[in-house]
Amino acid sequence: MGFLDGAEVISVRMYEGMAETWSGWGRSLDLKDSISRGQLWSDLWLLVSTQALPLPLLVFALLAIKFYGWQSVGSLMLLVAIALNTFLLLIRCGMQAAVTGSYDWSKASFFQSLSFWLSPLADPLAVIRIILSATQRSIQWRGRTYQSLGQSFEQ
Repeated sequence: MGFLDGAEVISVRMYEGMAETWSGWGRSLDLKDSISRGQLWSDLWLLVSTQALPLPLLVFALLAIKFYGWQSVGSLMLLVAIALNTFLLLIRCGMQAAVTGSYDWSKASFFQSLSFWLSPLADPLAVIRIILSATQRSIQWRGRTYQSLGQSFEQ
């Protein structure tokens, strides 16, 4: 298996705005019909812990140091939390830099370019959207509603 750059073969337009992204994006990411319930919970926990929590936890840890000092918070635990969450954010930013060349920046406005680089700030919202998608029973696409084929949280 390999990956090739298809930029010369096809181009794809994402969603027009935030509302369209929120409603349509979950359908593209939902895999609850192809994995077991236990695997789904495991995948959601991994996503929360590696994508949704690093930035808020890092900010929280740094604020705790600022307001309470190292000694009152528990310096070793706090140092580990800061190191781990900084490492996870560096991985996230490194992956983002790695895919930069896959985008056609010639038509991108300043705001679009800026939103690309600031997208790690939206990761917690993206994880919430994935969780909502993974726990709903039906999917809407092009005006139609489809029922989930696999296991659901309500069974």
